[in-house]
Amino acid sequence: MTRGRLFILAAVLGVAGAVCLTIGIIVLPDIKSYVGKHYPSYAQGKYICTGSPGTVADDIARAQTPEARATNAGMYYLRYSNAIVIVGPADGRPCTVRTENLNAGYNHGSYIFLGPGFRPSSPSGSSGGSSGGPGGIK
Repeated sequence: MTRGRLFILAAVLGVAGAVCLTIGIIVLPDIKSYVGKHYPSYAQGKYICTGSPGTVADDIARAQTPEARATNAGMYYLRYSNAIVIVGPADGRPCTVRTENLNAGYNHGSYIFLGPGFRPSSPSGSSGGSSGGPGGIK
């Protein structure tokens, strides 16, 4: 095979890879639509689940792997690229699933208590004044 044909083959394979990646991103549903399809809603962004919160969090994490996961006081936090999912007892129910955009609270330091294992950590200018992550003020 000549050098020119190898360049053409590389270009074709590069374009095919980019097309496959784009299709994969478009077809992959976001986590909020997954939760909405699998759990009955009782309020905006709030869903009823059955079973233990840990089992439900595991099921959601199996459906789409979170970028970070943490547990605090019986609540399970799953952080995705565009949302956070909180599973645990709330509103008088033993098991609920709550979804919210990262801009709603996480990016403003609402979950700083989750500490350094929940990356990326909350902004350094957040409510606690500490990033909560490695290198942050402790």
